[in-house]
Amino acid sequence: MNAPGTVIWLTGLSGVGKSTIARLLAAELDRQGVPTEVLDGDEVRAALSTELGFAKRDRDTQVRRVGYLAGLLARHGVTVVVALISPYREARDAMRARLAPFLEVHVRAPLEDLIDRDPKGLYRRALAGEISGFTGISDPYEAPLHPDLVIDTDRCTPDAAVARLLALLRAPADTDSDHILAGDLAAAAGRRLLDLRAEHGFAAPDELRAAGDVLAHRFLADRVAEHRPGDALRSEEAPGDGTGARLWIVDPLDGTREFGEPDRVDWAVHVALWREGRLAAGAVAVPGRDLLLTTRDAVARPREPGRFRIAVSRTRPPALAGALAGELDADLVPMGSAGVKIVSVLLGETDLYVHGGGQHEWDSAAPVAVALAAGLHASRLDGTPLVYGRPDAWLPDLLVCRPDDADRVLAAVRAVSVTHTGTREGRA
Repeated sequence: MNAPGTVIWLTGLSGVGKSTIARLLAAELDRQGVPTEVLDGDEVRAALSTELGFAKRDRDTQVRRVGYLAGLLARHGVTVVVALISPYREARDAMRARLAPFLEVHVRAPLEDLIDRDPKGLYRRALAGEISGFTGISDPYEAPLHPDLVIDTDRCTPDAAVARLLALLRAPADTDSDHILAGDLAAAAGRRLLDLRAEHGFAAPDELRAAGDVLAHRFLADRVAEHRPGDALRSEEAPGDGTGARLWIVDPLDGTREFGEPDRVDWAVHVALWREGRLAAGAVAVPGRDLLLTTRDAVARPREPGRFRIAVSRTRPPALAGALAGELDADLVPMGSAGVKIVSVLLGETDLYVHGGGQHEWDSAAPVAVALAAGLHASRLDGTPLVYGRPDAWLPDLLVCRPDDADRVLAAVRAVSVTHTGTREGRA
């Protein structure tokens, strides 16, 4: 007997792009040999529900009919893509309870954008009072509280939306959407920071830096609360006590100094999830280089031939790094944020990031998560595992390198016998 197919339920306002995304996704799944059907709300209404109106009772009946059809198809191994406004949360939740596997996808855009697009003229007619009970204008839309994915069509092309849906379908059922969410949030915060840089300019760099910290923190805090209500959040602006079964550790703007300088690209956005005693998901965006590295697709490039390279602070290289450079016959490579330094090891641009002066958890959680997912070595200076989610957000030391370099790096750390590590004076 075939395993049941997945029901992918696209919900959102009229004209937001549900049908377009549904058909593109179905075409790609068909190309991959996955039997797929699209249940489009307008088409099902025209074929099976011509007697229904648009009152809540009728809309809920339409949801049940579409859900019944989706269940019949999924029972026989067909992947079903539903494109239906389905404005009421209770009706959608009933479908989630009845259909499994089930993915709820909130497709959205600002209402003003939908009014401007309005290819069928429906919003114009609703605003003129010619259509009553129009969702989003004269009738409510109850947004999902716990969607498996949110697609913002004002910032995401249909092809990009399909790519994200395919990644969601390929992922394991447990933490799949956490990986995707971490990447989405880091990338979106990075875009907002780039926009702020362009709008503000660099005449008042301290004001720009402060505005960037506030903007990115508020965005990430709001989005985590929206997508993962009940999860805890830790950041420089809100360190908290590290408690919670699911703790998002974010650095909204890592490399604030570099962010305020023209032509500097070595700053980053960090988003990580600490869950059940491990880094369960994470992403680092380096917006100035158009880079996004996540725990879902992390790959470490091999080390290039040549001298060993250690990533260090460009303003105050720590004494530990200098001592290790002598012990390992290595070059020091100065750059900005801690996240960018760890990314440089992932990209094969350097070979080691080591820090003995202490940092906060948000300085390293996300890049360490990505590094570990890519198979790199990341540990304390004594080789013990890095632990996050502690009551005190202070992390005394760490190092990141390739696994085949770990033994000699740890031996070198022991050999230089640096005594002033773990203080709160260090630089990234």
